[in-house]
Amino acid sequence: MTMHLKSNSGHLDETTSKAELVLLLDADPERASALRRGLEDSGYRLALKMKDSGQLLKQVEAHQPDILVIGTDAPDQALLQQLQLIRDYCPKPVIMFAEKEAPKLIRQVVASGVNAFVVNDIQPHRLSSIINIASARFKETLSLRQELETTRTKLADRKKVDRAKGMLMSNQGLSEEEAYRMLRKMAMDKGQPLAAVADSVIDVVAMLGAAKI
Repeated sequence: MTMHLKSNSGHLDETTSKAELVLLLDADPERASALRRGLEDSGYRLALKMKDSGQLLKQVEAHQPDILVIGTDAPDQALLQQLQLIRDYCPKPVIMFAEKEAPKLIRQVVASGVNAFVVNDIQPHRLSSIINIASARFKETLSLRQELETTRTKLADRKKVDRAKGMLMSNQGLSEEEAYRMLRKMAMDKGQPLAAVADSVIDVVAMLGAAKI
């Protein structure tokens, strides 16, 4: 259930949910304290406060936070590698507050899944807005990635079906339409997707061909 919380300005924040859990990573005590206070004042719950990025993926998997907030002097390769793993295995919205700009690393920062990169500007009263925008970007990016993966899967499946049809046409002397009907009937009889049946046909024909050799 989503609860409406009052922001520091006294107005209702309709997008911040009290259930949102944040994992905070920051080795600097003063900056970490400011971020923690800002998060708690904005209605977020703190899952864990970390100082070292070495176990970041492990802790994200263990605590399953809704959001990852990072404070750093400047992102380094070790941190970016951990974020890339999180992006690949358990993606989360990532907000990074840095003391210094990182023009040489900005592409890596974006590629690692950072949804908001704020340089030298920690204002606790703005945390909620920054997180909401970053979360929206994260959802949009995740949706696009899923759509791309679906498209790739469909294309790969179609190639398998086309290859299996070609094998049936060559080995059974069937027309393209007849080969497709045979694949479809096999899929219906076995209760399997057409691509899975095509895979089986390809494997069987390949085995028979190898046996002849």
